Amino acid sequence: MDAPEALKEYLMYVVASLIEHPQQASIAIGHNASGATTFRVQLAQDDVKRVIGKHGHTISAIRSLLNVAADKHGIKATLKVGTPKEDDAEAAAVADDAAEHVSDAPDSKGN
Repeated sequence: MDAPEALKEYLMYVVASLIEHPQQASIAIGHNASGATTFRVQLAQDDVKRVIGKHGHTISAIRSLLNVAADKHGIKATLKVGTPKEDDAEAAAVADDAAEHVSDAPDSKGN
């Protein structure tokens, strides 16, 4: 099993022990611009609150555990938690931002 898959299983184990609706949980693996492995945990709205915790203490602890495990595998890792709707809204915002940058670029005539 490769490192990202091992870390994904580890995250699922940790998160599943905290939430009420584990059947609605999913973790997607990707990479960001700096090359770090990104884990996106999608949960039911009630479960997001449980995983983030009061003042973000729980998610901070999970991120610390993830970073220690990732270091053992020789990789960098980031973690994002949200609902599927939040992820759809974030993807749409990124697409809108990219389209805006393209429209701001000068055309082939230098305008």
